[in-house]
Amino acid sequence: MAQAYILERLALVTADWPLDKTAQDKRLMPRTYQYGYLALAREFGMTLPDNLKSIKVIDGEPRDEKKETNAVNRISKNMNKLMDKGLVKCLREGNPQTRTKGLYLLTIGSPEENAEVEAYVRANLGL
Repeated sequence: MAQAYILERLALVTADWPLDKTAQDKRLMPRTYQYGYLALAREFGMTLPDNLKSIKVIDGEPRDEKKETNAVNRISKNMNKLMDKGLVKCLREGNPQTRTKGLYLLTIGSPEENAEVEAYVRANLGL
């Protein structure tokens, strides 16, 4: 069930294909998610602290690092399952050390359409 929620969220926050005029003007990439696993975990409420003892202030923000780590691991496992099913394709791996977020393409169209979208994204992002 978690995979369905993740896929739905990804679809809701990415631009449609073909891009409309507004998306083109904003230079959005179609069907491309690039906000990171922690952002997804926060949207799902997976990082909310259980108690005050677990909270640390990091960069002026109250956070529960243990819950964040567990949430990111759960999101990661489910994203890997979505990739195994061919519903999501990783175009760039994330790297926590360099603070680089992964880049994921939703492959929810026909094979031809998916190839067209991927080519567009790669060309426009220099991948």
